[in-house]
Amino acid sequence: MKKLPDDIFGGEENIESVIQFLEKNSTGYEYFDEAAISPLIKPRELAAHKGLFGHALLIAGSEGKIGAAILSAKAALRAGCGLLTAWVPSNAVVPLLSALPEAMSTVRDDSKQIDIPSLERFKAIGFGPGVGMQAGNALLRLLENNQLPLVIDADGLTLLSQHRDKYTLLAPHIILTPHPGEFDRLTHVHVSVFERCKTQLAFSKQYYVTVLLKGRHTSITTPEGKIFFNATGNNGMATAGSGDVLTGIITSLLAQAYTTETAAVMGAYLHGYAGDRAAESVSKTSLIASDIIEGISSFFLAFEKS
Repeated sequence: MKKLPDDIFGGEENIESVIQFLEKNSTGYEYFDEAAISPLIKPRELAAHKGLFGHALLIAGSEGKIGAAILSAKAALRAGCGLLTAWVPSNAVVPLLSALPEAMSTVRDDSKQIDIPSLERFKAIGFGPGVGMQAGNALLRLLENNQLPLVIDADGLTLLSQHRDKYTLLAPHIILTPHPGEFDRLTHVHVSVFERCKTQLAFSKQYYVTVLLKGRHTSITTPEGKIFFNATGNNGMATAGSGDVLTGIITSLLAQAYTTETAAVMGAYLHGYAGDRAAESVSKTSLIASDIIEGISSFFLAFEKS
């Protein structure tokens, strides 16, 4: 059993009581560091082509939040998916393709009760970064009709919290990535980090869904009752767009056929690792989400040189 850091629950609870709780309520827990992550990374075949690395669909962006779609899309491509299509409003197409010509786009009109596009060519979906409050119909259709790996974040979580009767549609192929405020909207207000972690575990078990709860030591709970804690990251990452980058990374890993559990754990580690490398270059105070994207390559460089 790896020793948990003393501040993993913000110093609010005695660490022994935390360990006792985890031992009673989970099949196992891990504090993920480099040694645990490295064996999970899939090496690329010498004769590989883009079709082997998956086509990701990103449903993101709305008026005033086009940047969220761009950040998430760029992070997804940096994390290795072979193809990416962004389903965005018409006014997002030019900014998206100007910033990221490697992406493809299709137009979304939230003023109409449109259905989701055909999903046959995709391997994974990311829903939520800056998507706005008018995209609820698309989210409900995804919950009702989609079996592809799906990440729900940001505005997508707020929309989900407004439809608690739809929690029964959550399933093992779905990852939720809330920050504490979003998680409290999904469940109820918590008075401590430890209490929130207990609810997180219960939520994963009840609704058969993976929950990645962002924080000082990001925690990941699975339907099987596992709890993972992330070893990377820093407080400079508490900045606008950081979560959008994480959504892109995890969606990309899912498109590359990583399992839901591995994509969540590896995605959290990679996100934090990239943030740590970025902070070394620009400082924690000056760090912005785009810097995290630039740090993604350092993770894969380290792996490919080992």
